[in-house]
Amino acid sequence: MASEDSIEIPPEIITNILHRLPSKPLTRFKTVSKNWQSLISDPQFIKHHQKTLNRRHLICDIYNTPLYSFPINPHHQTPQNLTRHLPHTDKFTFHGSCNGLVLASADDFDGAHSLIVINPTTRECIQVPESGYDVVDKLLQVDIKYGFGYDPLTDDYKVVTVSYFHNNYIMFPRTMSVHVYSLRDNDWRRVGDSVYNHSRGWNLPGVFVNSVLHWVVGKGLDGLRVIVGFSLADETFSEVPSPEFGDRGDVLSKRECRLVVVGEKLGVFFEDKVWVMNEYGVRESWVKIVINGINKIRVVDPEILYEDGKILMLCGGLMWVYDVEEKCFREHIDICGGVGGVMVRGSYVESLVSPKFR
Repeated sequence: MASEDSIEIPPEIITNILHRLPSKPLTRFKTVSKNWQSLISDPQFIKHHQKTLNRRHLICDIYNTPLYSFPINPHHQTPQNLTRHLPHTDKFTFHGSCNGLVLASADDFDGAHSLIVINPTTRECIQVPESGYDVVDKLLQVDIKYGFGYDPLTDDYKVVTVSYFHNNYIMFPRTMSVHVYSLRDNDWRRVGDSVYNHSRGWNLPGVFVNSVLHWVVGKGLDGLRVIVGFSLADETFSEVPSPEFGDRGDVLSKRECRLVVVGEKLGVFFEDKVWVMNEYGVRESWVKIVINGINKIRVVDPEILYEDGKILMLCGGLMWVYDVEEKCFREHIDICGGVGGVMVRGSYVESLVSPKFR
């Protein structure tokens, strides 16, 4: 019996098929052949593949120790320890994510502090070198606020820190030092001082929208709360117009207020409302979304996410799903299958982006 002729699939069709696959299987397909490994690792392939519908995962810690991830949709998934293959440390802290890369700090039992950038999908990881700033004596302590994002102009991922020394919080710090680390250059640079008071606020990561990192800070001697953005392109601060809060007063000064991302747009969440800036930088473009029924559920200090027209409110091990169009909560989901002590810190999307530029 004659053997059938084998069919050779054109390379462009193979590439088109691979572009449509999620990141997880693609990491395994690198072992199929050298050609496939080269194709899947190619920067242009990775950029195109980022447009694929990849799953989002939640970043959590359990009893304030390692970082874990849960897929955002399936129920009762076993948490994956993202840090089990890293050197042993006492504690990991989440500081932001961008295009599948996660920035975290690691603290060991001896008090040593280091930064890491990890792709939880591919398990690639780098340790960020020390920046050069440190505690100057026993009386002064250093606080650091972090941001992490992507600069499309230079095709580079950047870590931004705003550090300041305080004397056991007896007096406000005088200098807010801004440093930028480039993954591509593998180098820290001091880019000057911020004129805003970043100590006036909770230690939350910068919110990345429109190639800009955002924080709520204090301005002037009276500490008026404003939203500022740090552009990763020109590495400067500028104020972003805030919404009109009406009878809510100075919402930005409230502990429960936080900046969020709503469908790639900047948002402000407070109590039962989310304000969304539809056109970046335009004050008049802010619109208000009222979250009906939030007072009937127990949500304490939630993490706010947005996906497919739904606002996701995560508190502990529960995720409450609010349908913006229907103006009601659709369901609540036990995202961790009853695992106790879970605190959601953020999220990331599966990707093939490598933190190893060098």
